[in-house]
Amino acid sequence: MTSKLAQLLAHYVSSHSPTERWQAGECGVGDFSIDTSGRWYHQGDEIKRLALVKLFASVLCREDGAYRLKTPSETCLVSVDASPFVIVAWHECQIAAQYGVAPTIICEDNLGRFWPICETFPLYLDDYKGQQIPHLKLNYGLHARIDRNVFYQWIEIAELSEQHDMMLLRSAGKTFELS
Repeated sequence: MTSKLAQLLAHYVSSHSPTERWQAGECGVGDFSIDTSGRWYHQGDEIKRLALVKLFASVLCREDGAYRLKTPSETCLVSVDASPFVIVAWHECQIAAQYGVAPTIICEDNLGRFWPICETFPLYLDDYKGQQIPHLKLNYGLHARIDRNVFYQWIEIAELSEQHDMMLLRSAGKTFELS
């Protein structure tokens, strides 16, 4: 990763706890789950305090195909229906040029966190309800599904590659497939 892109990432991306360093045993705190809309639940009740959800998100990771909340002292499994996060809004980065980075699309997830589409956080296609739709690869093995409204807005600015019959989106000097 170029240092210019690293500076842009540092400006936007929220910090995450160093879960890769923690190897605690399983806890018995209860049943955690995330539904297809990115809503969090504990023992069947929705967690409605955004600050608490953001705290849990800062220790969420995916290892060996399983989602886990990890702290230095305990690890809890989390059931995820589709994607733990959903990209619900976006904007074009107004400061990318200041960092010497090509025009960059900044995504906002359902928790109000920002993710630039770039080589570190690339778009990729994955199955969702029987269709191939874009997802954004995040850190710690996590990903975010692109909401339908955001997808349709991107289709309007995407380029059509007639050679490969697909829609392409450009961000941070890279090209990503939308369909």
